[in-house]
Amino acid sequence: MIYTVVNEKIIKTIYKKRDNWSHKGNFGKVLIIGGSEEYTGSPAIVALSALRAGADLTKIIAPKRAADVCAGFSPEMITLPMEGETLDSGAFRTIKEESERYNVIVAGNGMKTGYEQGLLVNRILKEINKKIILDADAIKMADVNLLGKNVLITPNSNEFQIIFKEELSKDVEKRIKQVYEKARQFGTTVLLKGHVDIISNGEQTIVNKSNSVYMTKGGTGDSLAGIASAMVCQNNDLVEAAAAAAFVNGYAGRTVAKIERESFSVMHLIDNIGNTISKWRYQ
Repeated sequence: MIYTVVNEKIIKTIYKKRDNWSHKGNFGKVLIIGGSEEYTGSPAIVALSALRAGADLTKIIAPKRAADVCAGFSPEMITLPMEGETLDSGAFRTIKEESERYNVIVAGNGMKTGYEQGLLVNRILKEINKKIILDADAIKMADVNLLGKNVLITPNSNEFQIIFKEELSKDVEKRIKQVYEKARQFGTTVLLKGHVDIISNGEQTIVNKSNSVYMTKGGTGDSLAGIASAMVCQNNDLVEAAAAAAFVNGYAGRTVAKIERESFSVMHLIDNIGNTISKWRYQ
């Protein structure tokens, strides 16, 4: 199985020189769909990570409690609160209208699973022609036949098994082949999260080894989705954006984990995204 290992060199490929006359929105706008009465912070982690990784604007569509909590994280946060404890299919019209002004959609973080949520996720996949990143609960509910070239899914091992109905091997070489085969079969891009991240679009396969054993804390998957969305906004291919995001997320986390260890938090990682990108972007 042929694959490459991502390293810091990809950062200069992802981030191009900015024109002096650049203005707000030139470097991407991310629409985030998620949150629930219980999981209020996940969309905020996605948004903060996207902003730190270079996106110009983010907007969160979430149930009112989650939207209000997210708005409290930072004055940068734009939120659109919806009625109810969770998002349902009734939110689709608003999401569709808002999506026209955004470059990429991130869906699933903190959303929770259910019949109505499944209808919403699959309608987004079917009817919105944008680059879409599916994470967390959205992966569990997605119709695998609606995946395609404009979709990046970022499953952990359990989510991979749920969507593809296939148990992953613990052997890295075999896992790489499994990810490649599923990406090729469904014509989509897969970023399998783990001690070793595996990224494939069925043509190109990339492995990331920058993670830390201390990155088991909640939220590190949300930060990865946010970083990936910012990199997609830079007009990069999904597979390269996913590989670069995996490297930055892992490196930023690993660097602070050397200090924090068991006290590591995803907020430490977010605070280190800018340093990580600058370290390799401007050398």
